[in-house]
Amino acid sequence: MNRLSNILVAVDFSDCSKAALAQAVRIAGWNGAALHALHVIETQAVSDVALAMEATDFDANNLLTRQAQAKLTAWVSEAGGQAHINVVVGTPIHEVLTQVRTVSADLLVAGARGSTAPMLGAGTIAAKFVRKAPTKVLLVSEGGTASFRKVVVCVDFSRASGLAVEQAARVANLEGSEIHCLHVFDPPWRRLHYRTATPEGTPDFQKQYTAALQGRLEEFVGQHEGFNLRGVLFPWSSYGQGIAQYAQEVRADLVILGTRGQTTLRYLLLGSTAERLLRELPCSVLTIPPPNAETVLPIP
Repeated sequence: MNRLSNILVAVDFSDCSKAALAQAVRIAGWNGAALHALHVIETQAVSDVALAMEATDFDANNLLTRQAQAKLTAWVSEAGGQAHINVVVGTPIHEVLTQVRTVSADLLVAGARGSTAPMLGAGTIAAKFVRKAPTKVLLVSEGGTASFRKVVVCVDFSRASGLAVEQAARVANLEGSEIHCLHVFDPPWRRLHYRTATPEGTPDFQKQYTAALQGRLEEFVGQHEGFNLRGVLFPWSSYGQGIAQYAQEVRADLVILGTRGQTTLRYLLLGSTAERLLRELPCSVLTIPPPNAETVLPIP
C-alpha cells in the first residue's frame, strides 16, 4: 500500500477483528504509521448491564469502558504493536466513521465478519464501512494475518480500477506478491443463447472477441510494468460471483477493487449485493475510493 500516516482499526473482539488488528499492526509497521484502535460499546449494552447490576448507566458505562480498554490494550500488545486506544459508547457505524475523520485515517481496517452470527457480520457493519467510509477500507477475513502473497485486483478498465491496479502494484512491491489482474465478463454468446445461428455464437467470433478483450486487458495492465502482474479473463454471468469464484480457485489472500467503476462493478458495493460479495469472498478485501470522493487525506 502507498505510504499511510494514520490507520484506524475497529475491534469488536470477534475472531475476525483480532485478525484485522494483527494486519493493522503489520501494515502500520510498513509505513511507520500511527495506529488507532477503537472499540465501540453499543448504548443498549450499557443500559442492559446497568439493569442487571441494579446500577446507574454512568457506573455501567465506566465499568464496561475500563474492561474494554484493558482487553484492547492486551490484544494490541499480543499483536506486537503499539496503538492509541479509544473506547466509546454509541452506534458502531457512526462512531467508527466519526473516528475516521477525527484521526484523519487514510486506511480503515476491520474484520470482514463481526461478533454477530457469521453470515450476518459482513452483511451489516462491514458492508456499511465500505459504502460509507471516505477512505480505503481493508476487511480482514478470519485467520487472515499472514502476508498477501497472492492478490486478485478487479479490472473493468475504468479509472477506479486503474487506482486498484496501482494499489496492487504497491502491495507487490512490499510483499513480493503475485498479482492477478482479473476481468470478469459475461460472454455475448451466452446472453444470446436463445437465438440460433447468430454470428456471435460462431467459434471464430468467440475467438476474435476473447483475443481483443485479452489485448485490451494486457494493454491496461502493461501501464504498470516492473511488477509481477498478469491479466486474466474470467467468463461468468455475475461479476460478484465471478470475483469470488476466481479468488477461491487461486486461493487468493487479498482482493482489491475500486468502489466505483464503469461496468456492473459499481453495483457490487451497494446494498445486498455488497453483503453477498463479502460473504462469498474467501479472503480479505481492500476497497479503493475514487479520486474525486470525499477523502480525509489525499491519496498520492
